[in-house]
Amino acid sequence: MTSLHASRLARLALATVAVVLPLAGCATAGVRDPQSAVTRLEQARQRNPRANAPLRALGIAYYAARRYPEARAALDTARQRDPRDGVTALYAGLAAEAQTDWTGAKDAYTAYLAVGRTKKAREQIRQRLAFVSKQELTASAKAALGREAEIGSSPGDATTVAVPPFRFSGPDTTLRPLERGLADLLITDLARAPRLTVVERDRVQAIVDEIRLSQGDRVDENTAVRAGRLLRAGRIVQGGLTQVNAQAVQMNAAVVDVANAAPVGSASADDQLEQLFEAEKRLAFQVLQALGIELTPEQRAAIEVRPTKSFAAFLAYSRGLAAEDNRDFSAAALLFRDANRIDPGFRQAGQRATTAEAAAAGAQVSATSVEASLSSSGEGGVVNGAKNGEAVSGSGEGPTATLITADAVNASPAKAPTLASEPATNTGTRGNPAGAVPSPSNGAPPANPIANPPPVQTGRVIIIIPRP
Repeated sequence: MTSLHASRLARLALATVAVVLPLAGCATAGVRDPQSAVTRLEQARQRNPRANAPLRALGIAYYAARRYPEARAALDTARQRDPRDGVTALYAGLAAEAQTDWTGAKDAYTAYLAVGRTKKAREQIRQRLAFVSKQELTASAKAALGREAEIGSSPGDATTVAVPPFRFSGPDTTLRPLERGLADLLITDLARAPRLTVVERDRVQAIVDEIRLSQGDRVDENTAVRAGRLLRAGRIVQGGLTQVNAQAVQMNAAVVDVANAAPVGSASADDQLEQLFEAEKRLAFQVLQALGIELTPEQRAAIEVRPTKSFAAFLAYSRGLAAEDNRDFSAAALLFRDANRIDPGFRQAGQRATTAEAAAAGAQVSATSVEASLSSSGEGGVVNGAKNGEAVSGSGEGPTATLITADAVNASPAKAPTLASEPATNTGTRGNPAGAVPSPSNGAPPANPIANPPPVQTGRVIIIIPRP
């Protein structure tokens, strides 16, 4: 075919083609109503059920139409087909969160952090994930409380240990946050014993908080045992901190069998406030002995390590834990940073500060702000196409990627060219190029395209060029 012939054919084929270039976050076209987009994409999926692009687009369109169960079903299937597609993972997370399925949202958001392409959206999702993880703990605690009878009938493993917050008593209420800080220290120390499975502090606290709410904020000696059952722990360590005078405190602990609420051992230690960490270490070794744990010299040495030598830093850290448990993440971050400022070697304080800062920022992240961050990216082009009823192929990766799809082509069955929306697989970008003339099925040479030009095929080709 001469270059003149090819040029004329290209002009004929493109005579009815719409080319849309989204710039600076503009949509691919005037956005249709969500239900119209859903209808068109349902039809596209029926025409090509094996292609992943229409399925992904349909899930996004369902989400835009607030049909969240259908969005989840479509997007979860699309994720199984292509686990490395970031847009699918992101919208699966948004749909899960819309249903307050925090575990599902956490899983999908974690996947987006691994495969997502849009830097700003990834940062927002990292922050949102910290907030979602906190919500997940609360939801899990509520669910456990609702299944308390079922859970309570199954005793926990004796090697699974939970440490609820200590109970403080004394005139100086500024020391009350040590209830949480000391429990955190003891959990860290007990976890050094490989034979034990120690429930993480945040999970224990979430259960305790839900029990308090169910009891009208009343706390009694049975609260810890009840929490142990809900956590499927075989043993709990009930700790107490008593202020003896302005400078001295006493610690005590009881190891309790959750199944029958019977004590199986006890521990105690007292010292000056400034020697609080030495007293806690003595208490930890006694608790491990009551649990029947024999330690190697290496394990004992690991337990002896102090996270900080500063009582002031540890008190600020404990106050940060209290603020975090009350969902005041901004205050918690400031307190953790203060603890880290007092003792720059206090690594746990720095780590907690980072998490609290992310949770505080994540609480302000919304689906709208995430979608706005996508708008000028390649991934945003995929989303805009879906909201317009277009199944855009590809993942939108790369600053100069060109993604092409045909929409609602009403072509002649005998001579229609193969367009990008008609692949047999989910790659969606192969087939005859726009304007190419297919050879007859009987193997005869093609007719003279100049003398007998093929009928013009009508349709739309969307070319999405993300802004660099």
